[in-house]
Amino acid sequence: MKDGNIPSMGEQFNYLFQFYWNPRRASSAVLDHGQFLFGLIAALVVTLILSAGASRVQDIETGFRVKAEIGELRGVPIPDADEQQPQMSAVNREKMMRVQAAMQEVGRRYFGTSLRSLLVMAVVFVPVSILILALWDHLGGVMTILFRDFMPVLTGLLFAWAAAQLPFAVLWWTVMFHPAGWPFVLVAQFAAMLVFAVLGGFVLSTVMGVSVGHAMTAGFLSMFACAGASVVFSASAGGLYMFASPWLLYYAYRMFGGDVRSLGGGLRERQNFKRQLEASTLNPRDADAHYQLGLIYSQRRSFEEAEKSFRRALEINPEESEALFHLGSILRHQPGRNAEALALLERAVKIDPKLSNYEIWRELGAATLAAGRNDVALPQLEHYVSYREYDPEGLVLLGQALRGANRTSEAKAAFEKAIEAVRTAPSFRRHALKRWQSQARQELRQGNL
Repeated sequence: MKDGNIPSMGEQFNYLFQFYWNPRRASSAVLDHGQFLFGLIAALVVTLILSAGASRVQDIETGFRVKAEIGELRGVPIPDADEQQPQMSAVNREKMMRVQAAMQEVGRRYFGTSLRSLLVMAVVFVPVSILILALWDHLGGVMTILFRDFMPVLTGLLFAWAAAQLPFAVLWWTVMFHPAGWPFVLVAQFAAMLVFAVLGGFVLSTVMGVSVGHAMTAGFLSMFACAGASVVFSASAGGLYMFASPWLLYYAYRMFGGDVRSLGGGLRERQNFKRQLEASTLNPRDADAHYQLGLIYSQRRSFEEAEKSFRRALEINPEESEALFHLGSILRHQPGRNAEALALLERAVKIDPKLSNYEIWRELGAATLAAGRNDVALPQLEHYVSYREYDPEGLVLLGQALRGANRTSEAKAAFEKAIEAVRTAPSFRRHALKRWQSQARQELRQGNL
């Protein structure tokens, strides 16, 4: 980075193009170092290119329609001299109204070519997506999440919009000059919006720490909200001018100016905190800074970067039990790395048997069970459940270990207790735990317990 703090223009372009081959890493880079102004300008430029292309298509299509209308006019019977002028004027008016309607149809058809798309993104898409994910994944107070994540999400989505639309903008100008290519233009627009939804899913997942599947689902649902908002904006375009009144804008600024300014604080705070942590990592003896960076990457589901940070923390302090625990937990969910995860978790439990409120025993038991050592996993999971007896995940794992030891009645009781633990959990946690309830029921059905 230039001056060690401010990313250069070349780095901003690198973040933009990185969306094509590693959208997860690109989203994380934008969250750490992306500039809102660059993202806005990039999105505006690409949208203006598309808008110019749509205007060109509109001009060409209107020209063909006018020629067709002139041909029809030439076939109109010529009335008597005293009636000719009024009748021709009426026919002309009718034909020109048809041409104008055709122009409006082209404008509606190429829906991603208007600067209004970016306004709808900021006013509708971002808040609706955050609202859906905050409620779906029980992230906390909706307004708190909105003010914290609005600007980081918007900045990432502007980069994603530019990256998604740019290739199709180039294709527009390649095929639009031949009428046979016009259907492709419409297909390209739908494809561009689909790509944006996918890239936007990675942005939402990275910023809000939710799964990509949930994030993409929220993005698609938000698109329906955007479609409805676009219809409302189009139908009331004249009425919206009243909101441009200087007096109304002045009073809105006095009433909501502080709230609007605070929407931009989330990105600055995250980037400043990340810079401070990165500065702390310059200290060759500060393992905690690398550990904290690892937690940030884990929350973003950037597990490759998280692994690097945790390993660096362990290089500095091999006895850092929290780093051992989190690194082992990450590796446990990756194919072919369970043995390494097991070794890390065994080291962590020796250092601190009460680590993370005894969750180290659950992770250790799960890794041992996956290694096929049921006889060792069973006492580990029993030890965990003795302290956390209403944890559904621990109960499901314990049920699996008990069934492997042919203690079927106890296994059945463990699965049933897992179901009951989810049912009686607080409402704000129930959705997050529901997967273990489903798995416990599946275990009961498949095992004929």
